[in-house]
This record gives sequence, C-alpha cells and structure tokens, in this order.
Amino acid sequence: MIRDASYYRELIASLREREKEMQCLYEVQEIIDKGLPIDECLMEIVRNIHRGWQYPDNTRARITYEDRVYLEEGWDETDWVQSTNLVIDDKIHGRIEVFYTDTENHVGDNPFLPEEQKLLNTIASKISSYIFNKKLLSTLEILKNEKGSYKAVRENPGAFLPVESDIHWVWRYNVAKRIAEKLDFDKYGVQAFYLIGSAKNATSGPASDIDILIHFRGSENQKKLLREWFEGWSYGLDELNYYKTGYRTNGIIDLHIVTDEDIKNRDSFASMIGAVNDGARLIRSRANE
Repeated sequence: MIRDASYYRELIASLREREKEMQCLYEVQEIIDKGLPIDECLMEIVRNIHRGWQYPDNTRARITYEDRVYLEEGWDETDWVQSTNLVIDDKIHGRIEVFYTDTENHVGDNPFLPEEQKLLNTIASKISSYIFNKKLLSTLEILKNEKGSYKAVRENPGAFLPVESDIHWVWRYNVAKRIAEKLDFDKYGVQAFYLIGSAKNATSGPASDIDILIHFRGSENQKKLLREWFEGWSYGLDELNYYKTGYRTNGIIDLHIVTDEDIKNRDSFASMIGAVNDGARLIRSRANE
C-alpha cells in the first residue's frame, strides 16, 4: 500500500497527542501520590492538566467537589466544554470540566478529540479513587476511638463514605432518555414521554423499576405495538441490571399510558402531568420537535 506524506504527518500528529495525554496522566498520578489534603490536590490538578489537551494554551479546568469549586482565575467560561462526574463509592460527589477558551484555529463544531474525553474520564476515575481512599483512611482513624465516633460523625459527616448510591437512579434516568430518543412517535401514536417515580426523584435502588408515562394518541393496534416495544426494552434492561447488581425484577420498565381524555379528567397518572408537587418530568415531546 502506497501512502503519501500527509498520511505520515497525520500519524505523527496523532502519536504526539497520545504522548501528551499519557504524560498528563503521569502528572496527575504524581500529584495524587504526594498525599496532599483534598483541597490542595484538586487545585494542583486544575493547574496542570491543561497540557494533555491539543490546545493547551487555551485550555482551562474546573473541578466541583461537594460545595467547593476549584479553578484558576483570569478566564471566562465558554460553550466549548467537556465534563464527567466524580463518582465516589457509587455516589456522585462532584464534576470535572475542561473548557477551550479560544478555538479559532479549529474547524468544525466540536473542538475536542474523542481521546480527550477518555483522558478526562480516566482523570476523574483517579481523583475519585484518591478521595475514596482519603475518606476511608479518615473513617478508620476515627473509628479507632469508639467513644469519639458518634461525635465525629455528627460534627463532620462529609469525612465519611456515602451511605446511599446515586448510580442506580442515574443509570435509570439515562436509560429513559435513550429510550425516548429511540421511540418512533409517529409509528406508535406517541405525543410525549415522561419519567416518574424513583428515577425521576433520584431515589432508585438496585431493584427499582423505571416508571415511564406516555401521552398516547393513537389506535388500539398502535397501543399494542407500543406495549410490545417497551416490553422488549424492559426484559433486556432487566437482564442487564441483573448482571450489574444481582437483582432481577421480571421486567424493569413500569409503563403507564394516558390519553387526552385521561389528562382532561386528571385521572390517575395523568394528574402528574403539569403537577406542582411530584410532577412528571418531560423527557421528550412532539410539541418541542
């Protein structure tokens, strides 16, 4: 196979980007290995990770951890941003974001490389593991003194590992959004797709259903096909949830279908549409497309 000079230039450029990304990961690990307090560690990471991106001079980072924000001063936030969560013991405790402050040399809508999102995800994983270990060591140190344990927990609960998990509701919420994207509204006579229940309220556990509310305006045959379509998703996702958590629920989607008449009369689940308290969350609507 004959390749021209441009192929090799692109290959070399790509390898140089991968080298920068690997060097960035090494630097992040070195910072973590210093054993600094959490505040100092996160701030030092913010100051140094820009070198892993393709436009380092125009790259700025921000880390949000619990109620604190870590960033350098002297730059303005832009719409060019990629981000990922800090997940500690299955609970979301913060977020790390990378911004491009100037992309005038870039052609296209998205200035970020796919590899840069992977880099950010890896950095977030390293930070999350570091904080987890810090909290674990803090917990073990306090529990050495049994008499002081209750007072320490009461005065500084943030020093301990989380009890409840965010992973279950986040997964269910994201799955619901994905299903809504795939649903053919015209084929099945759907007007709107809502999420209700524990996934909407961020209280799902490993065995919780995904409660979906559909505003339907179609024929009986369309309704039958709609139920069958959701049934396929329900059993498939239930199997996936089983492999993730060990819980099987014989179908994870709890589907509720309401009509114009139900909404008019505020019957049953239809009353949740537009409700002030515990209202249904609109995921997708024909009116908005």
